[in-house]
Amino acid sequence: MDIKEAIGIHKCNIDIETGERPSHSEIYGRAIEYLGGLDEVAEFVPFPVETLREKLREDPNLNNTPLSTWDKAAGFKCGTWGNVWRQGYQCLLARGGIWELYKKHGITAASCADGVCLLKEAARMLVEREAA
Repeated sequence: MDIKEAIGIHKCNIDIETGERPSHSEIYGRAIEYLGGLDEVAEFVPFPVETLREKLREDPNLNNTPLSTWDKAAGFKCGTWGNVWRQGYQCLLARGGIWELYKKHGITAASCADGVCLLKEAARMLVEREAA
């Protein structure tokens, strides 16, 4: 089962029960709750809240932080490998990172992108919680 199946999201990000398309934040907020809540997921966010707060002021998508750090926290090793015929940015599943939490909740398949999105949403939620 992948994370979207677990939270009732079908292909093209459609909610299975309502037929509506939840926002990006709603999807990954639901995933965070499924995985035990913000405190559980926060353990795998790879930057301190102070850094995240500063970075979020500049970019709400946190694209001003190293993607490789997020990839690793999502359990993937990414980079450019291959020969002349097959080069490009590729991600290899390395496990570790948030995969410990996935396993605990029955998730057996996840993309690097889903892991990064989930962790970035948790990072935004952490900063919001600290501000309250």
